[in-house]
Amino acid sequence: MKYDCIIVGAGPAGIFCAYEFMVKNPEYKILLVDKGNDIYSRRCPVNEHKLAKCPVNKDGVSGCSPACSITNGFGGAGAFSDGKFNITTEYGGWLTDYLEDDKVLELIKYVDSINLKFGATKEITNPNTEKVREIERRALAVGLKLLRSQVRHLGTENNLEIMRKIYEHLKPLIEMRFRCEVDDVLVKNDKVCGIKLLNGEILEADNVFLGVGRDGSAWLERICKKNNINLKNNQVDIGVRVETNDVIMEEINKNLYEGKFIYRTSVGTVVRTFCSNPSGYVVVENHSGTMLANGHAYADSKLGSNNTNFALLVSHQFSEPFNLPNEYAHQVSRLANELSCGSIIVQRYGDFIRGRRSTPKRISEGFVKPSLKEAVPGDLGLVLPYNTMKSIVEMIEALDHVTPGIANEHTLFYGVEAKFYSARPEITNEFETKVKGLYVGGDGAGLTRGLAQAGANGVYVARIIDQKLKK
Repeated sequence: MKYDCIIVGAGPAGIFCAYEFMVKNPEYKILLVDKGNDIYSRRCPVNEHKLAKCPVNKDGVSGCSPACSITNGFGGAGAFSDGKFNITTEYGGWLTDYLEDDKVLELIKYVDSINLKFGATKEITNPNTEKVREIERRALAVGLKLLRSQVRHLGTENNLEIMRKIYEHLKPLIEMRFRCEVDDVLVKNDKVCGIKLLNGEILEADNVFLGVGRDGSAWLERICKKNNINLKNNQVDIGVRVETNDVIMEEINKNLYEGKFIYRTSVGTVVRTFCSNPSGYVVVENHSGTMLANGHAYADSKLGSNNTNFALLVSHQFSEPFNLPNEYAHQVSRLANELSCGSIIVQRYGDFIRGRRSTPKRISEGFVKPSLKEAVPGDLGLVLPYNTMKSIVEMIEALDHVTPGIANEHTLFYGVEAKFYSARPEITNEFETKVKGLYVGGDGAGLTRGLAQAGANGVYVARIIDQKLKK
């Protein structure tokens, strides 16, 4: 059977692309493939069994088989996140490089309406109150810029339930294959003609959408290079996951839920806060064998901790001749894994600025109790580059003027947290590559950075292909 479109990757970009196809024409023959599991089979052994590190799979590689259940499978890496849906074009990706701001915002609101249809909370933050403006004034006074947005917090448990409902909605309408890895994209005379699976099976289609997520960025880069599609390297972000007491973050949590700040440091880097989780938990995320820190929070306060966690990420952009930013971040992260024997490092801020290793005793005596019990006390100074460390310290000191107490010695740093961005393929404003019928989108293509714009990207590509199919 020849498909109208094959979608590779069942993250937000792929899911909402498939959903929009069914809105446009339920008779379309759509195939959605992912190397991970379906929504019901995604289980992380570290989280379920409180393991210290990822188990070794049948191939001798650390992680789940056939792929990490945190980052792969239906729902993508966002399925186990705490589901913050940001209704803004100010951050969350670069779709406005290709589409008008108003168009991107309309697409984001459309995806938001779909989430609401499948059970998302109606509660949403208001970023324009006097209290928020007061926080903004304090931030500006010390060189911090507050990025304001309406935020709909879905919550980890609700986010998964929304994904299950969308999965059940799509199941009778489209073909979905899981534990199914794509080896290659087939091209003939500069036109896409299908995909080849790792088992050798050939599947035909005149339209292929690659929404492979950050974990698939290296694979996407290989596909582009093979087909002479030009690539442009994006930044790579390296930093730490910060954890402190809820009471320290109470004002920001109450009025913003997620306070997004950016700061330009004395060494020329830009630091941003990312993915704040009030009453949340720090977790381990496996990126192709590299263990990284991350975080999530439940919507139900009864399931929460007494801590807030968020990322501090330092953006690194490299000049010629170096052009391997993702591998650089992987190497830094792997060093932390080696020093913690396959886990991640936790360190008190007081030890961090003194240049000494945190010990189990000092961690246990601290006022912030780690929510990730498996983290290994250590020294991030042996891992992070100087510019990264200096940037993090400057950012924490600036944040201390906005949310006093964040720079106290008991605050915890988990490392490493890194965000890998694919080298962005050269595409048209319709997200089509030079290979006719081959489209890219989402985080793996370096176009988006989160649930909202990734979903919007998928919807737009489906609309473009729908118009082509109807001609």
